[in-house]
This record gives sequence, structure tokens and C-alpha cells, in this order.
Amino acid sequence: MTTHAEPRADLAALTLDPAETTRLEELLHDTAQLPGPLEQTLQTAAFAALAGRLPARLREGIGSFRDTPPDHGLLVVRGLPVGDIPATPAVYGSDVLGETHPSSLLVALIAHPLGGLIGYEDEKSGALVHDVYPVPTDAAKPLNSGSTLFDFHTENVHHPVRPSHLGLLCLRPDHDRRAATMVASVREAEPLLSAADRELLRTDRYRSRFPLSFTRGLAEDERPVTDPHPVLMDGPAGAPGTRVRFNMHNTFGTDASAQEALERLNRAMHTVHRAVRADRGELLLVDNRIVVHGRSDFTPRYDGNDRWLRRFYPYPGELRADVLVRAGGRVLGKDSYARA
Repeated sequence: MTTHAEPRADLAALTLDPAETTRLEELLHDTAQLPGPLEQTLQTAAFAALAGRLPARLREGIGSFRDTPPDHGLLVVRGLPVGDIPATPAVYGSDVLGETHPSSLLVALIAHPLGGLIGYEDEKSGALVHDVYPVPTDAAKPLNSGSTLFDFHTENVHHPVRPSHLGLLCLRPDHDRRAATMVASVREAEPLLSAADRELLRTDRYRSRFPLSFTRGLAEDERPVTDPHPVLMDGPAGAPGTRVRFNMHNTFGTDASAQEALERLNRAMHTVHRAVRADRGELLLVDNRIVVHGRSDFTPRYDGNDRWLRRFYPYPGELRADVLVRAGGRVLGKDSYARA
């Protein structure tokens, strides 16, 4: 059973001043004038030029986080303009904001220096910006639309093309300010493990079920499972350091020793984790290669004022044409698993 340690509090944030917020609002207005669907707009020189107009401190902060991420793998930005916010939906799949809402354009601009947005055809119908809010029928499920404890996980653990980063922009906090995004870095947790566990976690003795968000409508025994993979791995030569890949709801060891090592890793993650309770206009950027994240439990009321985040996936690499739904797009097809 996981022991939930008190979270660490040593976390700095980049807070925009009023002048920077105003400039960002003007930038969002200009961005809204670009024609075409967002997926195509992202690929244009005009959009790149607008992204280059992000306030200098914000642009430089994102660039520094991208190039030399701190060991805790988290950047918090405060003071972001998010526009007028309607009532929080309570039905899965509601799209009440659209692609031209200021918050949609904001996350697209922020994702640009991190490589640009990507989406997945079999998650939320390929949307590039996701709405995260509690849904009554999902309350007890390990989903972003649930409200019980959502344990640590790598975003899209099952996919060969996982986002390099995860962004969570708060439009509205929960009523009680109880819901916290939990983040834990493998670079802070790994030293707590034995040498034997570190070695075992680097072997291909783990598999991951496809998450529920990708398999809605499938029975538990119908959910696909990945090929064997390691949980810990070394980064490439240009970005050394340990990386992590697991989801405590979906990753499992293929033998008892492997499973026990995974559970010890998760306990270590809880020991070093930080908890962030975001408010309106606050953004959490997480390095998905070195950090796992989760969410504490909270109590939704389904009254139009529940917690509401916008989630997005930056990815810095080239996307091959044969794995995309549309030529020149940013959405990976359902059949991209074997070909990516």
C-alpha cells in the first residue's frame, strides 16, 4: 500500500506583472485573427512570428525549462490571461470554448517553443487542447475526469510517441481548493532506491495497458497491452540523466520481483513529490520524460463552478507523415502505434 508523504514546498514560480499580462492579451487578440483550423494555423510562419512575441520573461523561462530542466521537472507560471469562462461542463466530451478562445490560443503559443502541440486520434477525438473537469459517471475512475485519487503516471505511457511535456492551465479551481496536481521526479526519487531495484527497473519486465482515456467503451479485458518495456532508462547523449515511464494504474511487472520494484519506486515518488493547487490563470508545465504526475481527491458539486483545467501536449520531434491523420497536421492516427 502506498504511503502518501507530505509534499515538498520548495517551488519557485514565474509570475507575470500586469504590463506583461496586458501585452499577452494583445497578442492573443492578434492570434485570433489568423485564418483556418488551429491544427493548420500552428504550421504557419505567421503563427511562429506571433509566438516569438510572447513576453520576454515568459519566452526565456520556457526556453530555459526546455533546455535545462530543473531536477524537479516543473515550471509554474502565474498571471496568465484566460478570457471569459462559462460554467464548467459536467458531461464528457463537451466543447464549449472552441479553438479561438483565448485559453486555446494561449496554450498553443506557449507550446510553440516546446515543439508545438500534438494530439491523438483515439483520445478526445484528436483534440489538440483538452478540457479537464469532473464528470459524475467517471468519479471513481482513474481518469482526469474523475475525482478520487489519481496516482502517479507518465502521460500516455503506452504510446511510442509520448509528449515531451504536459501543460495544465487552470481556468477555475475546485470549490474547496483541495484538488492538487502531484508531481514527482525520477531524478529525486531514484537515489532512494537500492541498486538492485534500479537495475531491475531498467529491464524489459514491464508492460502497460492502454489508458482508459484511449479505450472508452472497451471492457477491461479488451484494453490492449504494450510490448515489454523498461520503467527507467537513460536519456540520450545530448540530454543525460534517468528518464521514467510508468502508470501505477496501468503498468505492471511481468513477475513478482518486477512488480515489487515498481511499487517501491512509486513509494519513493510519493516521498519526494510536490503538490500544486493551481488557481485561475496559473499554468503547470511538467517534463513528461522525468516526472510522473497525479491528482489528489476532491469533492465536485457539478454546479457549473467545479475545477476546470486545459491540458495540452507539446512535442519537439519531427512527426512522420505516415503516422498522422492529416498531411502536415499534428494529430497521430489510431494506427500509429506500430509505425511510430
